[in-house]
Amino acid sequence: MPSFLRTRTRRATSGLVALIAAAAAFGAAAPVASAGWLYWEPSTTVYWAVNHTTVFASFQNGQCTQWAAQKRPDIVKRAVLAIVNDELATSQPEGMGDWTAKNWPLLGLLAGLREGHTPRAGAVVVFQPGVDGAGAPTGHVAYVERVYKDGRTRISEMHFPLLGRVTHRTLTRAQARAQGVTYIYR
Repeated sequence: MPSFLRTRTRRATSGLVALIAAAAAFGAAAPVASAGWLYWEPSTTVYWAVNHTTVFASFQNGQCTQWAAQKRPDIVKRAVLAIVNDELATSQPEGMGDWTAKNWPLLGLLAGLREGHTPRAGAVVVFQPGVDGAGAPTGHVAYVERVYKDGRTRISEMHFPLLGRVTHRTLTRAQARAQGVTYIYR
């Protein structure tokens, strides 16, 4: 796994991994911790059973990643479990990975999901930094609501332009298929 996908956290003496330390490694546009702890667990199954609520609570920040995580929780679950599984195999403290928008294609691959450059309803669309107004250096993620016969694509998104607000827009065929735009399919 690429090193930038790993979020290194320190293991607290009580056996807890502080979510706040993980969130600090994300930077401003990544999930911000809400009061909670990630607990060290001996398997991915137990890790998810114990920590899934805290994992999803970390996305409650009004950013585009919050909306994408709400619309496609399968991506979050599968990628976090793949990261934790790798970290357990290498005796590393479990973390969540770097959920900055631009990293979602790598996280989707890590989760074993198919990706491509053709819009499909139900996919998460990732805009790399600078593409179609996506912020630098973080990029942007949104959810594909509908693809029209003429190639236009209707998306829903958060924090484009308003923090914490879901908005909708329709991309032209060229925008939807531009270089730097990736789709993570179901």
